[in-house]
Amino acid sequence: MRLFIGILLSPIAFAIGFLWPLITQSAIALDIVAAGTDALILGAVVAIPLGLLAQFRGSWVWIK
Repeated sequence: MRLFIGILLSPIAFAIGFLWPLITQSAIALDIVAAGTDALILGAVVAIPLGLLAQFRGSWVWIK
C-alpha cells in the first residue's frame, strides 16, 4: 500500500495526471495548436520532461 501511494504521489504521476492535461487544454484555449493529436503531443513534450526533472532532482522547487 505504501508503494502504491508513493507512486501515486510521485512527481512523474503528477506531471502525467495533472500537468499534461492542463498544458494540453491551455494550448487549445490559447489557440497555440488545434485540438487533437498535436495538442496531446505538445502537452506530453512539455509535461513529461518537467516531471522527470522533478523526479530525478527530488523537488519541484529548483532554486536553492
